[in-house]
Amino acid sequence: MRCSQCESDKLSKEFPSTMITERCNHIPSYCLSCLVKYFDLTNKTNQKIRKCPECPEKLSLEELRLVSLTWDKAPFKIDVDNIGKVKTPRNINTADGNKTGEIYVVLLNGQKCAFQYEQIKNIFALRKEIKNKLSVDEGKQKLIYNGVELQDRTTAPCTLQDYKIEPGSHIQLIVVLYSITRAESIKSLIFDLFWTYPGSIDYLDGTCLLYKGDEFVRKYDYMSVFYPKFPDMRHSGDKMDDANKKGSQCITAKLDALPPEITQLYFVLSSFKSPTIGHFKAPGFKLIDETQPDKPLCAYQLENAADSQAVIMCCVSRVGQGMWEVIQIGKLSKGNANDYDPIEKSITECALFG
Repeated sequence: MRCSQCESDKLSKEFPSTMITERCNHIPSYCLSCLVKYFDLTNKTNQKIRKCPECPEKLSLEELRLVSLTWDKAPFKIDVDNIGKVKTPRNINTADGNKTGEIYVVLLNGQKCAFQYEQIKNIFALRKEIKNKLSVDEGKQKLIYNGVELQDRTTAPCTLQDYKIEPGSHIQLIVVLYSITRAESIKSLIFDLFWTYPGSIDYLDGTCLLYKGDEFVRKYDYMSVFYPKFPDMRHSGDKMDDANKKGSQCITAKLDALPPEITQLYFVLSSFKSPTIGHFKAPGFKLIDETQPDKPLCAYQLENAADSQAVIMCCVSRVGQGMWEVIQIGKLSKGNANDYDPIEKSITECALFG
């Protein structure tokens, strides 16, 4: 995408994920960096109400604050291409020769968490610190550095130094919500989506994007409900209850019947007409095994995506013959069923291909 202000080509994540105000009726063409400069948000004494740079709508102080907060938390400030590599070290050698500084753990949604290098004695200790800070159980953590998964040992635990991890390094954290082994292979995976729409009829869309490694294969959504080549997977299309202003969609897939070249199924939620997911009342979803409907395979707080047009909620990834993992993502994105390009770019940024 090209910013209309600085005229630079930038990734979609470098633009606001929603309209500048709910009253704007255009997609923002200013990148976040240019918006911050335009509103002079670095000037803490600036308390004026300013208008949108692309239309006459004025922003309240609260809306200005939200723009500033979006900039502060922008995931593109993380150098995703260099995850698993040593950055310019900001470390200091102590008197005894030990190194100090920070290492960073990065989730697939772009969230980054810092840890003190000198306080992490081994990989086991790192997992404990991740659990304390991010509330991710040790057994659900898959840690990747330089393309290698960090391992635990019961005797002589592996240290950061064993993997040549230095201060300034970025480690990828993949949260494995559920492991599907051959012995408990899921015959029918169900993605069930439901919502209440505000005012006139509107749609939340559940989409499943199938990948072969890093290659997009096909999608299942309200329009693309069935392919003869994949007879064991289908989308229900829209099921609307106009009297109660409710809608639902359902995607079913028999994992053990999918062609072996299919390696990932990405499940995406997006808003069709409304600018953000937050415009819908009481949205919800379930990802379940048909034989165990009371045991959800994925949980995501949809209010976390309230200000976004789309969210990549999770990925079901093939890890071996007859074995799959359900992986948490929760990455916000632009795009919807009319334009999947931004969503596909966001999936690429997750770097989950293998």
